[in-house]
Amino acid sequence: MKNIFLILTVIWFGCATPGPGPQGPPGPQGELGTQGVPGPQGPPGEQGPQGLKGDPGPVGPVDPVLIKKLEDALNSELSAANKEVVSASVHFSFGIAPPIMGFAVMTNYGKIYQLKNKNEVTMGDSFELLVRVAEYDDFVSLSFLSGAEGQKHFYLAITESGLSFVSEDLKNWSSKGDIPLK
Repeated sequence: MKNIFLILTVIWFGCATPGPGPQGPPGPQGELGTQGVPGPQGPPGEQGPQGLKGDPGPVGPVDPVLIKKLEDALNSELSAANKEVVSASVHFSFGIAPPIMGFAVMTNYGKIYQLKNKNEVTMGDSFELLVRVAEYDDFVSLSFLSGAEGQKHFYLAITESGLSFVSEDLKNWSSKGDIPLK
């Protein structure tokens, strides 16, 4: 048994080589495999130079429907710009016992409307036109400066173009000059 083991060991070591054998010639090209999954998209490249200007298109008639739509859009913009809207509101209080209280609102046309309270605890029911401050259509602000007891109250109305008007009673207005806008 020792001899058989010795013979098998010699054969095994004799056949085993310390590395790969000699390289043979390359084989033929194999068949093409199936398409794989595409990879992620790469970053965009740099923008190229601007191309040459093309020839102008032919001049043709303008569609009357398009002209009508354009005219209607312009007319609606103009009418919206001339629309009267409320631009400011303030509270007011005149007198001591009983005081006359309420609210005043001003439109962009400078019209002052007043809502007088019925008494100290009951609001009024409707607005009434008091006065038009001046013949402008760009009023944007109405402010109230309250004086202490025995002092005067002042109201200030301002136009978008910088004109200012003052009043002590919301009825009689006088111009106070221009705000120097740039």
